[in-house]
Amino acid sequence: MSVPTAEYPYVKVTIDTSGLQATATRAFGNVAVVGSAGGFGTAVPNTPVLVGSEAEARTLFADVDQTTGAIANKGQAAGPLYRSIREVLLQRPGASRVYAVATDDSGAGPNWAAALATIATAPVQLVSLARVTDPATLALLKTHVENASGAGARRIGVAMVDPDLAVGNGQTFADAADAAYGGLKNGEGRLVLVAARVATAGGVPASDVAACAMATIAGYQPHISVLLKQVAGVEIPLPRQFTGTEVAQLAEKAILPLLDPEYIAGEGVFLGSGRSYNPIDPSRLYVDVVRVLDDLEFRLRGGLIGAIGNVRIDRLGMEGLRGRFDAILEPLRSARVIDGYTVDIPVLPILETEEADRSPGAKTVLTSTRTSRAVDVIVTVAYAGSVHFLDIKLALTA
Repeated sequence: MSVPTAEYPYVKVTIDTSGLQATATRAFGNVAVVGSAGGFGTAVPNTPVLVGSEAEARTLFADVDQTTGAIANKGQAAGPLYRSIREVLLQRPGASRVYAVATDDSGAGPNWAAALATIATAPVQLVSLARVTDPATLALLKTHVENASGAGARRIGVAMVDPDLAVGNGQTFADAADAAYGGLKNGEGRLVLVAARVATAGGVPASDVAACAMATIAGYQPHISVLLKQVAGVEIPLPRQFTGTEVAQLAEKAILPLLDPEYIAGEGVFLGSGRSYNPIDPSRLYVDVVRVLDDLEFRLRGGLIGAIGNVRIDRLGMEGLRGRFDAILEPLRSARVIDGYTVDIPVLPILETEEADRSPGAKTVLTSTRTSRAVDVIVTVAYAGSVHFLDIKLALTA
């Protein structure tokens, strides 16, 4: 016969910290800019680097005068990547983190595909190509965001229309842009196409409209509409600004124009639409909808991974599973990110019924669920978007 355990130390406490495991979180404002350093700076091609300041960008992607600390050759010893990163850092609010990748320019031209491949799994949600307006090159950006998103690293690409885009006779700027860049359309809203007729020099835009818009979008939480959010560092000559008609035409083509609204006090450039380049699926037309869906998906995956292999398919287990959904979604409802939600676990009502009272069909469903160990859950979320248009009828009476 075994001897009972000694009483001392009288009280034994076993500590279990499994309940303190942190839930995975997803950033919403990390951006990446891929571009040519122009042969300047210390950055290694095809190597993503985190840039925290303009001074860091200057060292990485420009040649610096060691005496003054300024960019050498009167500010000319810098390529497109530095100039775009500098504009990204100007935005307030702006990106949480800024990643930059210099392309390998040793061949006939920048190797865009290789540079984009290096950020396939990077923790970024928005990507752009530095000062690129060529539709064929931007198609590589589209492919990148589609492939990365399909692999689970959900993200949005931001591209810009050539400010000097040729417009044919009888054609509007919106028509010309849609014809030239139509191949970039994505039915999941994975690409945003921005247009602004900024000044150019030698065919190179004075401002990287895509990078600026991208950083502006990144500065706001996913559920905040990007419509009429201010973009810093972009100047559009008055004769080249879009008219009201052109703004409407671009928005109808799901192209996001930049404009200086006369009804907003002061000078400034603002995003003139909230749409992604997606006239294919109206349910994913708006940028905030795409970002909210990405955020919700990650929250559900991160918050429910702990249930896998631990929650049992019985009444208490399924009630606990429903509680996990509430813990994820209720804070979003309270914060007005979503308007409401319902969680339906079809097997739970069966488990709540006494075994003797279950129908043959219910028993079959429960047996199938327990055998396959796959639990179906239907989550419905009500999302209340922001006002984008007011239709006011003003009547005068005597």
